[in-house]
Amino acid sequence: MQTDDPRQAELLATIREGIDNALAVVGEIDQRLLACANRLRVDPSDDTFTTLSSEISNLDAFVALAQEIKNGLAHLASRPVPTGAFDSLEKSLSLFQQMQSAMEGKDWVALADLIQYELSPLLADGEKDLSGIRELLARS
Repeated sequence: MQTDDPRQAELLATIREGIDNALAVVGEIDQRLLACANRLRVDPSDDTFTTLSSEISNLDAFVALAQEIKNGLAHLASRPVPTGAFDSLEKSLSLFQQMQSAMEGKDWVALADLIQYELSPLLADGEKDLSGIRELLARS
């Protein structure tokens, strides 16, 4: 995507950088959360919860970055991004509420299952979404 407006060019560069940063960390966050899920099933210790808390903070930062990318794309004068490009981000809110309920109920197996069977595929979808957006921005 080329533009003569320097503000639009700067915004586009910032969005691309944000996408690259998000893509660089999403797989690592997923793997560490899966490791936490496995530990929750067999060792719900303080150490496990400390690690889980740290990974949830990383996840929160990733989701915030994805939201900022979405917001930035809304301000591009010419937006080649499909409407459903952030479906995985929209689905995350409901999942996070389910995860919170599992934590409040101290249902560590349910939390582990949500991480493994719901969150991990959602992160993979988010990674695909961001890669597709990056490709669209590179072609335009």
